[in-house]
Amino acid sequence: MRFKSLRSHVALVVGLCILVLVAALVGYATLAGSRSQALVAERAGELIEANAEQRLKALAEARTQAIRRQLESALGVARGLAATNALMGERDAEGRERLALSRRELSNLARDAVAENPDLLDAFIGWEPDAFGPDALHAGRRGDGYDGSGRFMPWWYRTAEGDLEVLPLGSGMESETRNAQGIREGEYYLCPRETRRTCIIDPHYYDYDGERKLVTSFNVPILVDGAFRGIAGVDLDVDFLQGMLAEANRGLYEGVGEMALVAGRGVVAASTAEAGALGQAASETLGAAMQQPLASARDGETVYRFDEAAGRFELYRPFTIGETRSRWVLAVRLPESAVLAGLHDLEAQLADQRRADLWGMTLVGLLVAGLGLVASWLVGGSIARPLRQLAGRMRDIASGDGDLTRRLPVRGRDETAQLATQFNAFADKVNDVLVDVRDSSESVRVAATEIAQGGQDLSRRTENAASSLQQTSASMEEITSTVEHTAESSRQANGLAESASEVARRGGEAMGQVVDTMQGISDSSRQISEIVTMMDGIAFQTNLLALNASVEAARAGEQGRGFAVVAGEVRQLASRSAEAAKQIKGLIDTSAERTEEGERQVRSAGETMEELVASVTRMADVLGEITAATGEQSEGIGQVNVAVSELDRMTQQNAALVEESTTAAEQLKEQSDRLAAIVGGFTLKGRDAAAPPARPALPSRDTAPA
Repeated sequence: MRFKSLRSHVALVVGLCILVLVAALVGYATLAGSRSQALVAERAGELIEANAEQRLKALAEARTQAIRRQLESALGVARGLAATNALMGERDAEGRERLALSRRELSNLARDAVAENPDLLDAFIGWEPDAFGPDALHAGRRGDGYDGSGRFMPWWYRTAEGDLEVLPLGSGMESETRNAQGIREGEYYLCPRETRRTCIIDPHYYDYDGERKLVTSFNVPILVDGAFRGIAGVDLDVDFLQGMLAEANRGLYEGVGEMALVAGRGVVAASTAEAGALGQAASETLGAAMQQPLASARDGETVYRFDEAAGRFELYRPFTIGETRSRWVLAVRLPESAVLAGLHDLEAQLADQRRADLWGMTLVGLLVAGLGLVASWLVGGSIARPLRQLAGRMRDIASGDGDLTRRLPVRGRDETAQLATQFNAFADKVNDVLVDVRDSSESVRVAATEIAQGGQDLSRRTENAASSLQQTSASMEEITSTVEHTAESSRQANGLAESASEVARRGGEAMGQVVDTMQGISDSSRQISEIVTMMDGIAFQTNLLALNASVEAARAGEQGRGFAVVAGEVRQLASRSAEAAKQIKGLIDTSAERTEEGERQVRSAGETMEELVASVTRMADVLGEITAATGEQSEGIGQVNVAVSELDRMTQQNAALVEESTTAAEQLKEQSDRLAAIVGGFTLKGRDAAAPPARPALPSRDTAPA
């Protein structure tokens, strides 16, 4: 974009810079504010979550302690009854009973336990048969907790009117029949007997005088020296647990959360969200997402987590009752929206504040940008005004037909005055330069004329030298062709000599192989001769043996006649073998003599071939040296030919350069004439100093040596 006014240009550039600066500051401030607010929100979220976790854990700890106290109170009553019964079976150091109580007194203890603990529904004692004395003494007795078998099993319970009544536990206390929840009918008795430990039966609904109650049973075994004698237990209505959790839940984030209590065997004892799930298995009534953390909590691990799918914070706090091994679990679940409600409010406030700050910074930035534009417009005007004045003065000088005698007035000491001073100095310098150019243009014109004349003379001489070099080059090409033909013939002769040498070498090797073969035949003949000699000896020995056999057969008389005939045949065969061996040996000796003669002849032929190979090899070496020398001559002549060609090329180039130099001299002359005309269009002042002397004329080259 081009501007006609420097003021507009300065104002626009400065305004853009101010706008960019303001935008950058506003953007950075917005970004910094956003990051600060995000950091505050993040730290606040972490603090809120940590506070929520601590609050949940503190609440869970307080609730579990309260629940534990209530349940352990009932467990303590059962343990006291069991310990009292166990003392009846123990003996002191003198063999006396530690405690002597009648069955009625023990029954009254159970009654008193119910009477003194209003929270208890009942208390009971169940003995093994003949546990503390023979039951036969009470056989047929009914009432006061007996069923007619004489077995002691009083069950004191509280009626709807608040009175205390007693009934026998009955035969059902050892029943294996399971109810709808899978619990044995006699679990309260069978579990302590089987495990020898305290058993707490998970809460289930039972009918008490027509009223349905959620009951947990605490059962303690009666052990005497490790032997099981019976049980003592109490039943507790745990409906209060539901009230405790509901009250605690209302005090936690205004009751928006959920709380549940799961007994040691996985039965729901209380739940603020699933009241209908009480007395049922947690695996069937509570959500699938709670099963894994419940299992971890039952293993003794306190689980605190955030369920992203449901958007809830969850705490699973396990605890035990007394010294029992089964763990109850208190589960607390809070929605994320409730826990982080304060954080969301803070984020909304921060977002409103960020928007307000953004609008404020934007307005301030626009105001600053407007003020900057006004200031830049004023500054641009103050800068452009002197320049406009200077431009007008230069236009006046330019319109005066190149009059360099005119100067700008100098007023003041500011930048404008300095600019006028420097412009006047520039005009003086240009005037001096143009005067020098005018003086030098004439000298250049004269020198260009002389250069053109000398170039034409040099061009003629260069053409003569180029013609002579072309003739020399043609002669060198003929010599090169002859030498190359000779070198090619030498290479062919060298190749034939090498072939003959190779053939002679192979013939020598073949003769050597023939000599080796003849030597092998001679060695084989000697071995055959030795074998035949051995066969002759064998035939002689066989003949002697056959003769000895004939003598022995003659001594044997008639019994050795057959053996004598065989011995005679053997002697004949041995004689024929000896004769054949002699003939073979003669033939082999003759063959050996001929073989030795052939070996001598072959060895002589081999020596002759070796001499032939040596002669051919020497001839090949001589031809190789001749070929190498011819090649070197060819290369040398080639280099000379290249040098001549290079001289010819350089001569042609020199001729072209001479023509270009002549042309340039002529153009230089024309340019000097044009320059003189252009400089003549200026009105110049005279120079104070004397003009430099004119350039001397160049000497003529017509008489220069060729």
